[in-house]
Amino acid sequence: MTLRFGQLLAAGFLFSTAALASETPDLEAPTDEAASAEQSAEVPPADPSAEVPPADEAAAAPAEGPDLNAPAEESAEEGVWTWVARMEGEVPDPNMVEAVEERFEEQLAESALIDDLGGVDVPRGFYEDPAAELAGDPLFLDLVDPSEFDIPVVVNDQVEKWVRYFTGDGRKYYERWMRRSTRYRPMMYAALEEAGLPSDLVYLSMIESGYNAHAYSHAHAVGLWQFIPSTGRLYGLRVDWWVDQRRDPALSTEAALDFLAELHEMFGGWELACAAYNGGPGRVRRAIASTGTDDFWEIATGSSLHSETENYVPKLMAAAIIGKHLDRYGFTDISYEDELLYDTASVEGMVEVAVLARCGGMEERAFRYLNPALRRWATPEGTTEIRVPVGKGEAFLAALDDVPHADRLTFVRYKVRRGDTLTAIAARYGVDVADLVRVNTLRNANRIFVGMTLVVPTSGAVQVAETSRVAATDAAASKRVSSSRATSYAVNAGDTLSGIASENGVTVADLQQWNDLRGSTIFPGQKLALRAGRGAVAEYTVAPGDTLSGIASRYGVAVGDLQRWNNIRSSSRIYVGQVVSVHVPDTRWTTYTVRAGDSLGGIGRRHGCSVADLQGWNALRTTVIHPGQTLKIQR
Repeated sequence: MTLRFGQLLAAGFLFSTAALASETPDLEAPTDEAASAEQSAEVPPADPSAEVPPADEAAAAPAEGPDLNAPAEESAEEGVWTWVARMEGEVPDPNMVEAVEERFEEQLAESALIDDLGGVDVPRGFYEDPAAELAGDPLFLDLVDPSEFDIPVVVNDQVEKWVRYFTGDGRKYYERWMRRSTRYRPMMYAALEEAGLPSDLVYLSMIESGYNAHAYSHAHAVGLWQFIPSTGRLYGLRVDWWVDQRRDPALSTEAALDFLAELHEMFGGWELACAAYNGGPGRVRRAIASTGTDDFWEIATGSSLHSETENYVPKLMAAAIIGKHLDRYGFTDISYEDELLYDTASVEGMVEVAVLARCGGMEERAFRYLNPALRRWATPEGTTEIRVPVGKGEAFLAALDDVPHADRLTFVRYKVRRGDTLTAIAARYGVDVADLVRVNTLRNANRIFVGMTLVVPTSGAVQVAETSRVAATDAAASKRVSSSRATSYAVNAGDTLSGIASENGVTVADLQQWNDLRGSTIFPGQKLALRAGRGAVAEYTVAPGDTLSGIASRYGVAVGDLQRWNNIRSSSRIYVGQVVSVHVPDTRWTTYTVRAGDSLGGIGRRHGCSVADLQGWNALRTTVIHPGQTLKIQR
């Protein structure tokens, strides 16, 4: 076992071996290194006391309940659930939380086998009837007929020990997976038949995700087939701030089969193809070159592959051996889930998930279970295919038509800043703290952190203005490096200075200073300068291999400034997926001192701008100006 795997387990994070496949779109790349300890951007370590209030008496929660005035914390070093809750700003729904915790338990149990497959468990039947148990093979491996399978299946020590695990300590997990199998397998079998691929590849999804569409790994592998973002996009899946089609059972299955077909063509056999699905085609190619053989079992005896990849193929075979004869192995009382069936309906524009659930006659959790690709609290702009229970498609659309457009969105997004408290945020938007805790599924109301995105239930004109800005900016949020933010903002009806400040990551005092505002009064059509004199702000999402010095060099800023802007205590501690704010030097503003005889029209002509621009940049309600007055002008 490599040090990397042990470190991740010790840190309390999930390990998904499938997440190692194809970190880059290049199928020749050594993709499994994306989760390596050698990368400069680190996965944040776990804090064993993540759910415990701080020891400092001033920060500790009172005995009678949570301290809702606890300020937002700077540290990102918390436990598994909190870390997953932060991924790309997403607040996980309960289905995903359960999936993460479930897979962590399963993979932690398997880790001992990956470390040492030499242990032998005494079959439980030995204690019930020793004579009968000793009379034959307790694992029935002597009855395995390879002709029953359409993928290669062999019986050797490696396969035997995984069969022993799945029928022993891992029995509860295998039974859980089989219980869910009937939900997705009919769709998978149909897709495999259409693609002309072996039907037994359904077991690959089983060992990848346990047939859980919400499964999520530390390396950002998601869904039934555990795609990482780059591979998902390469095979046609939409992965952005709003939607993650890696979670879509049908679409991800289609993408996985395309990937597997290419790997089979590349390596000429399913053993190496499956190993490449797990460890990456680049590593498998290098293993073949270094060992001089394309026999998986011979390669697996050396050190060319990670131990998890060496165990991946025998684990797949063991799962198939048991699955073909469940009764033989004692899996006789499985409560199978119903097949996933649904109607689809097209929804236009942004609509809140809670509204869609009500229109479909469903609880919100059930709606999300049926629509796992939706990452946020609303659909994105454009057309979104929504799934509703069978027979309810027309009723769903009729119910949605009756919902006024003003009532289809009832929330805003708020990014937590230093010094924020739940109480202060709730007061700012006029909502109950309890609603903030409930909507954001906060397990610990004492702990919010800087950079966390909260969903704030609200309504009215402010909501309409805020959500329109969210829609306008979310396309940039899905890019690895977002474009520099706008340097001005046109006030809409219903806007407030505090709302504009929070959306743009600045303070009300900043806006007042940059725009010469004595109070908080603003009016529709007014243009407000954003970050005047400080430059635009770019948001960079840390990728594998990034270093703080490299990011600083890219933007021409100092490492110390990056640390100060982002509250990073150590220049060596950044992690994959972290969003780093960069204050890009701005030279696009100048000033002009009004002289006698000047007019806004004349000044505008000389500087290539309009009177309205000058009024917006300088918060002028009229065209009256006076000598000596200083005007800000955007170049």
